[in-house]
Amino acid sequence: MTVTADVVLSPGETLPDADSWLVIDILRATTTMCAFFDGGGEILHPCPSVEDAFLLRDRLAAGGRNPLLMGERNALPPEGFDLGNSPLELLEFGPSKRPEAVMATTNGTRALLKAAASGKPVRPVCARNASAVLDASLKDGGSVGILCAGLHGRAALDDTACAGLLVELLLRRGDAELQDGAVMALDVWRSGGRDMAAILRRSVHGRRILALGFEKDLACAGETDVSRSVAQLEEAETGGPVLRTR
Repeated sequence: MTVTADVVLSPGETLPDADSWLVIDILRATTTMCAFFDGGGEILHPCPSVEDAFLLRDRLAAGGRNPLLMGERNALPPEGFDLGNSPLELLEFGPSKRPEAVMATTNGTRALLKAAASGKPVRPVCARNASAVLDASLKDGGSVGILCAGLHGRAALDDTACAGLLVELLLRRGDAELQDGAVMALDVWRSGGRDMAAILRRSVHGRRILALGFEKDLACAGETDVSRSVAQLEEAETGGPVLRTR
């Protein structure tokens, strides 16, 4: 079977039809989501804003639950959050201690919710779990959509390169028909020497993360295929979308 692959380079674009969606915010939301499930997390509620995250946390707490509140605004932890958006900080904390979390980030959680509106299966992906998530997506049908969260509504080098990695992994699995977005992402990945860590350091977002002292997070995000965690959006009993592993 020939698989069709398309990459949407920024969340402001209209999403084409696809049998499933993979959403990338490698610096750092989807990398942190991967770390959450790797560390024993079970339920993650993505929220479009910090304000929505506080409201959902409080609603869950009123029902006797104790969710972890994590995420960022402009790369830093919002006041009142338990943790920021650092995958390594999260793993050090230990998600298994509080396996339910509410998360809001500037770009990544919004992109997930945009993809959710398609009504198709949606999974967050990063370099660390690229192959595992791609393999799960291929079971949904013959067309794969990849949405890059980008940076402040624009295309970003880091997410585009990660999309290119996914496209290359797809090509290794057999015949694939690439739309223009997929070809562009693949070219970015290959022109960067297939060196994810180096590409991340060159990106605008990567340089900001480095300036804030999160160099180890960049190294973590740059590792490829070290995780088999696959999470998928589904409807929660609270009425909103929630990520769980299957």
